[in-house]
Amino acid sequence: MTHVSRWAAFAAATLLLSGPASAAEKRYGLTSFEAIELSADVTVEVVARAPVSAVATGPQDALDRLSIEARDGKLVIGERRFAGDERKSKGPAPVTVRINAANLRSAMVAGAGSLTIDALKGARVTIGLRGPGQLIVGRVDADRLSVAMVGNGTMTLGGQARQATMTLSGAGTVDAGELAVGELISDSEGAGDHRFSATKTAAITARGVGRTVVLGRPVCTVRNVGSGSVQCGAGK
Repeated sequence: MTHVSRWAAFAAATLLLSGPASAAEKRYGLTSFEAIELSADVTVEVVARAPVSAVATGPQDALDRLSIEARDGKLVIGERRFAGDERKSKGPAPVTVRINAANLRSAMVAGAGSLTIDALKGARVTIGLRGPGQLIVGRVDADRLSVAMVGNGTMTLGGQARQATMTLSGAGTVDAGELAVGELISDSEGAGDHRFSATKTAAITARGVGRTVVLGRPVCTVRNVGSGSVQCGAGK
């Protein structure tokens, strides 16, 4: 094979390998919002900075189904349904959405999606997870934090809150060992294992078979009515 022929064959192979793998991109014009809700099976990454914007990358057919809309102060990320979808076997769409959001105070995941947020800040901050998804918040900065989780998802939280209330149900896990809470209230049931940190007080109610650990040295009030275990005031 001549040098030119070898080069042509290499170029053709490169096109075959790179063509199908190339991802499409779609940008969205958004108005300001303080809450985000994810119900699509996609990966979302949020950075707290201005200006507000969103860009999604992935296969074109998956982007055509993706819905991103800011309304009434909330950014809703969902998936459009088309006729005949129930007859198609469809795996998770490899879509990534990157968002700039300057004043985010609330986050919710419903379903199997993944949501990562670098910061949530406000006098009142709310975080929710329903289903098998994943939610990560690098830093919470709140006077009052409310967390609710139902299902078998995973949640990881860092930062600080003066007061925090955790309402947890199912086999999911919460790792909030890096979230410094002044006054902690946790009410859990199910098989999930949970890790918290408290500095002043911790009121723990556990009804399931999971394990609850509270780091720090708070004044603890424990009500364990299940077969699981509670360890409160575990230091570091």
